[in-house]
Amino acid sequence: MTIVSFALRFRTDVKNWSTPRWLWSFMALVLGMTFLHWAAATGVLVGGGSAVSSVRDRGVPAYVSARTAHAALSDADRAAWQSFRSGAAELIGPGQRFRDNLTTAGDSLAHIAERDFGGPAERDLLRAVNAQVVTYQGLVEQADATYREGLEDLGYAYLSYASDLLHGDGGVLARIDEIADRDRRAIDQRRHSAWGGTAAALGTALAGFALLAVLVYAQVAMARRFRRVFNLPLLAACLVLLGLVLWAANAFLHLDRSFDRAWQRDLPAFDRVVAAQSGTARAGASALRAGGPVDQAEGLDVTAVDEARRPLDARLTGAGTGALAAGLPLLSLAVAGLAGLGFWLRLREFRR
Repeated sequence: MTIVSFALRFRTDVKNWSTPRWLWSFMALVLGMTFLHWAAATGVLVGGGSAVSSVRDRGVPAYVSARTAHAALSDADRAAWQSFRSGAAELIGPGQRFRDNLTTAGDSLAHIAERDFGGPAERDLLRAVNAQVVTYQGLVEQADATYREGLEDLGYAYLSYASDLLHGDGGVLARIDEIADRDRRAIDQRRHSAWGGTAAALGTALAGFALLAVLVYAQVAMARRFRRVFNLPLLAACLVLLGLVLWAANAFLHLDRSFDRAWQRDLPAFDRVVAAQSGTARAGASALRAGGPVDQAEGLDVTAVDEARRPLDARLTGAGTGALAAGLPLLSLAVAGLAGLGFWLRLREFRR
């Protein structure tokens, strides 16, 4: 009852306001709401854009590098076993493919360090992984040295130790997967940023429509007070504001849709390609370790990995807000200027 009484009293007071007081009050209200809408839209623009750029420039490259390092080390293990089982190790050691895979893995781990996306815990994991990779390479080299000396059983034992270091619990691959999981969770956190998403876009649109409703009300009230059908500056402010609200809402929703599709479609598609290569390499290494026949399987298909990543990069690159960063302040200023002009013209007319 108290709230209803206050609302009725306020409505009566407004009706009793003098025309100059009404004009000044509504002009201040419109300018204040215009500033709040601009501030809210700018927050969504900056926050959503920052989340996308962070994921595009740091999160996805770090995640992709972790998954690539996993696949490369899995194939390095298979390549080493192929070289030993085929007898080529007597001439070329673990082979060129093994060395290429280690180079790919090393480069990928270095990229993760450059992106620094997963925080201090990930950096600690990365240091442990790099140390284990060095140990793994040393075991393979020791296997090669003993194998060439004619100590084949000892050479295979060292190679088995190296494989266990890769695939065992707490091994290299498990820790790389943990790094990838941390990057994936960090990407998801950016995706659910408070300043991004559909809710923030709709909230900004509602603020814009609330301002539009106030402008329309002011237009109608002025028509009654001054016996004029239209206030052209206010009408222009309404049209500019409507265009700005629709433009901003469409840009924000496009950003949100692009982010969601990258997460739900493109990232899983990339994962399937890399997981298939890692699984094939691991199965091949296990079969060779068990004494199975030596096959002529090809190594890691880096081209396929790059092609699987391209749609993900393209989606995030296309998630920008275009010219809205420049249009938002300019059009907000135009709305404020036109609305202020509309009120000022009526104030000037009243004073005559």
